[in-house]
Amino acid sequence: MKDFGFIGAGKMAGAIIHGIIASGAVVPSQIMCACGNDDTGKNLSKETSIGLAENLNELFADSKTIVVACKPQQLKEVAEAGADAKCQVLISILAGTSIARLRECFPNAKKIVRVMPNMPAQISQGISCYAPESPLSDDEKKIVDTVLSAIGEYMEVAEAQLDAVTALSGSGPGYIFEFAAAMIEGAKAIGFTEEEAKKLVERTLTGSAMLLEKSPLSADELRTAVSSPGGTTLAGLDVFAKNGLRDTVRNALIAARNRSQELSKL
Repeated sequence: MKDFGFIGAGKMAGAIIHGIIASGAVVPSQIMCACGNDDTGKNLSKETSIGLAENLNELFADSKTIVVACKPQQLKEVAEAGADAKCQVLISILAGTSIARLRECFPNAKKIVRVMPNMPAQISQGISCYAPESPLSDDEKKIVDTVLSAIGEYMEVAEAQLDAVTALSGSGPGYIFEFAAAMIEGAKAIGFTEEEAKKLVERTLTGSAMLLEKSPLSADELRTAVSSPGGTTLAGLDVFAKNGLRDTVRNALIAARNRSQELSKL
């Protein structure tokens, strides 16, 4: 019996598997994965030395904890194989798939936990939010910690908050990358090369994020601290204010949350 069975072998499954092996919490021989008709499972097995299940039935029969990391549209096929699965904990990272829906698909799983990770999990710098079906026992908490601490930090939320989590931290990296791309374009417009612009923007964003994390000041207070009256920063911030940056960001979050709610009903 394996400690963990992963359904799917894509980037997020790979990030978790690499993370838990690197942490020393689980050895490769106690992990297996199963995937669709592609080479992702074979490649991940070769990279990490984990087992590769021949099919979903084998994985469900031989895993204490199941991590569902496939595409949402594959859930029906997975559920057919997992109808009798009696795993201790089933952890799902499927966006928009409710605990109630997961319970329908896996009626014999002892405990279901729904998770929303984010893209920086790929470098173990993610922030994940999880919602358990019911309060977790100490052993179940340890299992969740093993999985989520491998890809960064995590926090428990009510399931009703997960659509908002999806809009903020789940989709948030996309907003940051868009802003970075806009800054790089702007930097090139004022005379920098692509390479120079990329370097300056990357270090500015990374350094600012680290300062925000470590400083006792709020984001608003830090913005004020860098904005001298009549100076260059205020000249740029005035353009943001006149074009309604904060309203735009708020509306983007609302739109993403609403879309998450729509997807959960499909």
